[in-house]
Amino acid sequence: MYQKYYNKRIIMVMVALVIIGAYTAFMQEHMLLNGLMILALIAVLVFLFGQRGKFDELYSEFLQANQPNAQIDQLEEDEYSYNVKENGEEKVRINKNDVRNLPSNNKQYTMMVGFEKTFFAKQPFQIIYYDMLDITYEEKFRLKRNGYSSMPRFLRRFSLGNIKAGIGNLFSFIFGNIFILFIIIRLLRYVVSILRTFM
Repeated sequence: MYQKYYNKRIIMVMVALVIIGAYTAFMQEHMLLNGLMILALIAVLVFLFGQRGKFDELYSEFLQANQPNAQIDQLEEDEYSYNVKENGEEKVRINKNDVRNLPSNNKQYTMMVGFEKTFFAKQPFQIIYYDMLDITYEEKFRLKRNGYSSMPRFLRRFSLGNIKAGIGNLFSFIFGNIFILFIIIRLLRYVVSILRTFM
């Protein structure tokens, strides 16, 4: 699961590097801009490779933090995330997609493994213990589960609550999305330009 998360992102960055490199080699245009994009993508790739190798370190830190007594977190379930709370304050949001619940040695508790619901977390991987009988539901989500929703099901992904849940740090969200959008637009232009040249 951890390897798959990073492998998917590594493959996407490598595909982008190949497209930009091919365009730069064949067209000989925008050399400075493409060089900067290639350097930025290589830096992202190095970061992702470094993060991919940290699972053992993260797991050993989790085990040490939960010795001799396990730290039990309070969970609040939302439509798209599990909100981990500490002293009533939200500590982290774990995305419901690809989350895993595993049994622990103490049968009363469950171990949850998942990734933060933010776009640019330094280390999105999260491992927590929680008591399944103590899960609470966010008020709007509880009403939706009982059929009280004014928004059609297919539009709920675009609800303000879901967008707010995914944003995390606003500066990271804006900066990261502008960078990603810029690269996607350039990649589409480059692919179309290469296809026109060879057709």
